[in-house]
Amino acid sequence: MVKTADEMTSWVNLSMIAAGGAVGSVLRYLLTLAATSVPGGSGALGTTCCNLLGCAAIGAFSQSILNSPTLTETSQLAIRVGLLGGLTTFSSFALESFLIAENGRWGLSALYVSANLVLGWACVFGTMALVRSWNG
Repeated sequence: MVKTADEMTSWVNLSMIAAGGAVGSVLRYLLTLAATSVPGGSGALGTTCCNLLGCAAIGAFSQSILNSPTLTETSQLAIRVGLLGGLTTFSSFALESFLIAENGRWGLSALYVSANLVLGWACVFGTMALVRSWNG
């Protein structure tokens, strides 16, 4: 059954997405701080870590839901749209890749974009396959 816009945007759903988003955003901030504090680290490294962690998490989460849909739709929205949406950050990724290129480091910018896309896809694929294998 297809949900109507009114059913999908209930105050409960919106509140749970907002709460998950707050947690995901704080996690992104903390991971980025951690990435900038290591020798050779940077904000771009933090963004990459957040995006890869988010890709791995959404792959595992999505396959778990396909295998055994035990969470309510509201809980799924809180995790997928809220938490993981707040954790991953395409806008920061786009800005950072632009700034690297703008500084004349086109090769590094291309590597950064390629690594995020290829490794992100690999994380989704890998975790979905892993979770799928747990169910025989």
